[in-house]
Amino acid sequence: MERHKLPSLPIVVTKVLSMLNDPDFSVRQLSRVISDDTALASRTLAISRSARYAQRHQPTTVHEAILVLGYQTLRNIVMATAAQSFLIRKNKIAEKLWSHSLAAALAARILSQRVGLKDTELAFLAGLLHDVGEMILLHGDPKGFEQVLAEVQQTKESIVEKEKELYSFDHSSIGVALLDFWNIDSRIGEAVLCHHDQEDNPDPKSLMTILGMVDYLCFKADLAFSEPPAPPSQVISAFGCEDEASLEELVQEVRQAFNEESVLFKPA
Repeated sequence: MERHKLPSLPIVVTKVLSMLNDPDFSVRQLSRVISDDTALASRTLAISRSARYAQRHQPTTVHEAILVLGYQTLRNIVMATAAQSFLIRKNKIAEKLWSHSLAAALAARILSQRVGLKDTELAFLAGLLHDVGEMILLHGDPKGFEQVLAEVQQTKESIVEKEKELYSFDHSSIGVALLDFWNIDSRIGEAVLCHHDQEDNPDPKSLMTILGMVDYLCFKADLAFSEPPAPPSQVISAFGCEDEASLEELVQEVRQAFNEESVLFKPA
């Protein structure tokens, strides 16, 4: 981690996550910490006022916004801020990567709801961070990583294999190293590490299977970062897509969710 200079979490993110992990934390104190960061406070308020939460009386303070959102959603908002903090500004590849990450998070939430996964916000966070290793590679080696993408687009090779060829590791392995460094839930790290692998007997409720389907849906919705292999037919069916029409309906649901929420998560 020292050799590759993995980025630390921004100070405000570290503070918020530390407070959320403390069973005796004060919501008022948490509100003050978030309020001190203008961008984070604005995003927290904007999301709490969105149609997804449909409050009769919209929150006017960060404290009210936290009560509406809940702690897991707040954690996801904070982690989105962390991920964005080291994306290269005004860089088309970084913008495409962020769009894909957000679309993947929203798709993961939709899929987890479809299969009855209790912790849909855990799935959201897994989707948001599943390609965080790509962010690290772009952050640490912009020109080299852009060349990797150019070659992948030209040859249609696997981006994972191309990364291993250049760096001796791929974005999944560096991603799980970063998530471990950040002390993120190990279930997310395991899914991130294996999300390009195809299982013989995939469980639609596993985060790994969800992430594999997520990449495919994002590709179909024109929100992919690179072209993924299609999941096994039984996986597609397990998520309620028995035919092309039902698959297209799900793709449009992902696209609509992205159109509605991308403005709320727009990089500051």
